[in-house]
Amino acid sequence: MDELIAQITEKTGVTAEKAREMIGVTADWVRERVPADVADQVGSMLSGAGDIAGSATDAAGGAAAAATDKAGDLWNKAKGTVSGFTPGSDE
Repeated sequence: MDELIAQITEKTGVTAEKAREMIGVTADWVRERVPADVADQVGSMLSGAGDIAGSATDAAGGAAAAATDKAGDLWNKAKGTVSGFTPGSDE
């Protein structure tokens, strides 16, 4: 897998960590679309790449949820502030 990471970083200019994530996402995508025995072979070739992609996806999901919560808090605060200035409206 190190050879593949080196090729990706050389051709795209991304970091080795980003290349690993790209490989992991690709490996997961392939595994979801091929027969189980082929998926096992892909998994063996790219051992660990899927775990990296899963961790990155989980982290991104957590960040998105936190951002959504923060945006909701800000909206509610703004709504409460602005509603006092808009006659007859609480939306």
